Amino acid sequence: MIAALITLATGLQELRVTVLELKEHGTAVVVETPSGAVYVVDTGKKDDGRDTVLPFFRARGVEEIAGLVVTHPHRDHYEGAEYLLKHLRVKSFIDAGLDHKSIDGDYRKLRKRAADVRTVRAGDTLAWDDALEVTVLAPPRDGVASNDKDFLNDNSIVLRVRHGKCAFLFPGDIEEAGAEALLATKEDLKSTVLVVPHHGFFTSRRFAEAVKPEIAVASCLAEYKDRKPASPGELAKELFGAVGAKVYVTARHGNVRLVSDGSTVKATSER
Repeated sequence: MIAALITLATGLQELRVTVLELKEHGTAVVVETPSGAVYVVDTGKKDDGRDTVLPFFRARGVEEIAGLVVTHPHRDHYEGAEYLLKHLRVKSFIDAGLDHKSIDGDYRKLRKRAADVRTVRAGDTLAWDDALEVTVLAPPRDGVASNDKDFLNDNSIVLRVRHGKCAFLFPGDIEEAGAEALLATKEDLKSTVLVVPHHGFFTSRRFAEAVKPEIAVASCLAEYKDRKPASPGELAKELFGAVGAKVYVTARHGNVRLVSDGSTVKATSER
């Protein structure tokens, strides 16, 4: 199982967050709590679940996921969950309970197969660890008004995980409407670490200034032939670098590991 964690002088144990480099376009983040429980926020595409996420767990002797969060039902965020559900014990499946015509049948079937499905919205909290405050910041109860194309992205679950003085923000794939709705709540968004929204295809300077992360991690491919900008990692470097963040891009840096002792966060990468 997970190696024993060392209690630090702060009285808190380490919180470990790993943003995985995926072979395909997608996002998968592993959260290892101070008490040793394991959570995953999104799971990438189908092959990512098999080829990247499960091997990451196997290498660490992890047989149980305490909670699996699907920020929104797009394939690059949920497909890998099917493989994990088949090969690991998943105690809780967490999503926003969205009901929209753009949600495909595969996701609806996956949700029905999961045990202990929990729906969360803004204002809810998750009891992941006594040393953590896990707050759901979005989507709001009545949803974010958005066009059909962007509805699922803008209604992503946004999680804020506080560990002592350090905060981690996981905003899914929110776009402009989702970011503006979040800013309008007047919530304190300032965070030590940000997983960059929508794989770097994101341009809200107001959001970047409100979060003002010390570390930002973009989960994306190096180049996209069918999208603009072709290199969202470069866009993320420009946007979040301008507010003082050290920016990591999984396509360039590999897995990015973030370790919090409750006072500071140390980032290391494979490359």
